[in-house]
Amino acid sequence: MLDFLKKKDVIPYEKIAEQLDVFTKESLAMPKMNNPFLLDDKTKHPMIFGYFIGAMEYLTQHYTLSENDMHTVYTEYLSRNFTDHDEAHTKALLDYSKEIRQIDDVARYRLVGNHAMKKWNAGGPMAKYAPMGLIRLLND
Repeated sequence: MLDFLKKKDVIPYEKIAEQLDVFTKESLAMPKMNNPFLLDDKTKHPMIFGYFIGAMEYLTQHYTLSENDMHTVYTEYLSRNFTDHDEAHTKALLDYSKEIRQIDDVARYRLVGNHAMKKWNAGGPMAKYAPMGLIRLLND
């Protein structure tokens, strides 16, 4: 029998944040070694942010996050990992993320990021190679 009064599971925000932060650090490690100015190259931004949007989309599905919860997690994620908690810069990246979702190529980058996060999240011997999806994308 269904219990409609049962509360929704508590969303593990800290766990999701930690997963995203470690995955991001691992994904950016090799590209940063090859080119420390990579994040400054605006021509690579659709690839980079599309990839991380895909990773976020996987976690949204995995944890069955609502649109509001996903927005909260993604905003905090951008703030921690890309803008050093600069509110205006975070808002600009949120707007940029919405904008690039409309670009056809970004759908492929999102798919690569989604798949990489899925493999990484599953664990096992191949998980450590999953974050290399970003460097492969950037080298294509």
